[in-house]
Amino acid sequence: MTFSTELIEAGTPVLNHIMAHPFVKGIGDGKLSKQALMFYVIQDYNYLNEFLHSDAVALLKSTSREDMQIISQQIDFLLNSESEAHRNFCEVAGTSYASLQGQPMTPTTKLYTNHMLETLKSGDLIDIIAAMTPCPWTYGEIGDRLVEQGKNTADNVFTPWIELYANDDDADETPEQFPFFDILDREAPKYSRERLDQVKRSFLESCEFEWDFWEQSFYQKDWQFLPGVVLPVNTAAKAK
Repeated sequence: MTFSTELIEAGTPVLNHIMAHPFVKGIGDGKLSKQALMFYVIQDYNYLNEFLHSDAVALLKSTSREDMQIISQQIDFLLNSESEAHRNFCEVAGTSYASLQGQPMTPTTKLYTNHMLETLKSGDLIDIIAAMTPCPWTYGEIGDRLVEQGKNTADNVFTPWIELYANDDDADETPEQFPFFDILDREAPKYSRERLDQVKRSFLESCEFEWDFWEQSFYQKDWQFLPGVVLPVNTAAKAK
């Protein structure tokens, strides 16, 4: 069994819970509240900024052109394509993308990004990639499964979101998620079983944080005693 297969098998129960989450089901059904959509975009914008930092450090730690190419493709997708998923949510919510940028991180977003940033300080390439992989992996699976369920219909307002993440090899905008597992398999033989168990733990923590992210967005879980997320008052503003 490859290390990536081991990780996928361990993470699949969490992925199944993500697929059953009301936010993800709402994407498939084309029905989500404006508040949930805006909350998600605000926090995902914050999260992806830190994800890009992880990509940059992973690129610096890479020693092969093959790994550099994989990471560079991920950076390109984040910078040039993933905003379309945010814009789809903003259009449905009736607000502008620009109005949802620059808000504070929630506790969940802060915990998740701190988890990734910790690997940048003390980890090797395998640690950084393991902490990052659950995000593109679970999103690709969400897109694929929703397409398999026939949810990408013409009347579903979230079809652009679904098709952006679905694994379509013919689409230039497809996120390069699964090649991250290739990097992990190339790096794994360099480490002991005990060390790989630590990497696996980091991967699974990120899987759980992915579920937490959908949870916080659906229920708008924010700081209880500190100033938190400020949603735009005029949600009917023209989407941009």
